[in-house]
Amino acid sequence: MRQRLVAIAVAPLLLVGLAACGEDQPAGPSDSASPVEMGKAISGVEVSGELGQEPEVEVDGPLKLEETQTQVIEAGDGGPVVEGEQALLHVSLINGTTGEEAAATYDQGTPFHVQQVSEGQLWPGVLEAIVDKPAGSRIAVAAVPEDAYGASGNPQLKIGPNDPVLFVVDVLSVQPTDVLQGPEGDPTEVPASVPEVEAKGEDVTKLDFSGAAKEPSDELQVIPLVEGTGPPARDDSLVTFDYFGQVYGTNSVFDESFSKQPVTFPLGIGGLIKGWDEGLVDVKEGSRVMLIVPPEQGYGEQGQPPKIPANATLTFVIDILGVDAPA
Repeated sequence: MRQRLVAIAVAPLLLVGLAACGEDQPAGPSDSASPVEMGKAISGVEVSGELGQEPEVEVDGPLKLEETQTQVIEAGDGGPVVEGEQALLHVSLINGTTGEEAAATYDQGTPFHVQQVSEGQLWPGVLEAIVDKPAGSRIAVAAVPEDAYGASGNPQLKIGPNDPVLFVVDVLSVQPTDVLQGPEGDPTEVPASVPEVEAKGEDVTKLDFSGAAKEPSDELQVIPLVEGTGPPARDDSLVTFDYFGQVYGTNSVFDESFSKQPVTFPLGIGGLIKGWDEGLVDVKEGSRVMLIVPPEQGYGEQGQPPKIPANATLTFVIDILGVDAPA
């Protein structure tokens, strides 16, 4: 579903705590075709804690940096961060002069959805540090001022123009690279009360409600149409979909991607309607599912004029075409 349909809300990027260990790190994953360049230990910085949880950071005095330094604290084994594509990151940030924590996406409760890994979307030091690093990695970046907030600093975060900044970046998910052309799996037996899917080849073109239940359930329904066998979609990850949406019991098609291109969205971080965030977790790549979404898990009393009226039950057919494999 495109952004006009899903009400994506990207939290402002406030970041906290970073540190790097005081010893050289081991090499990257031994089975990797291209071993991860781990970098050298950042003097005066120590990071501990598990990936996916806010790191514990210790900074020993003001950082003295002649240039930006990068250290991979933990190397993942997922797909690489690709410049120009999407990524989901947790980022922690501290003032490298005072050692004070400035902010963290962990505190906000959701990761940072980078819609395009590029200049203007990320700090220069962080951008250079994470490109080509695999999902599942934790990366420490000790950035000189010009690679962080520049000559202006960031007064809101109490970072002055001459302050180095330490970042800890957890790469949670990257945009899937192996994307299917359509559903791949075994068709399922579908209840007679479910709307009939009309398609041209693999492309959904219409939902026929003539044989469907006249009154939809007030609970979210997840109805498998094709059972895929790939990795399951999961919270805090990027997933590539094709989708078709129609207001239940009507001919009103409000959005679809089958006539265009598949789309990639983050799942489980609150950027999609609740029916998607709840209904698509654990659905395997290659699957086609139907979601019948009650108003409170869709657009509620406000609807999404002019195509989605207030208190509308929504019906989707969704193909899970790409799942970022777990790191």
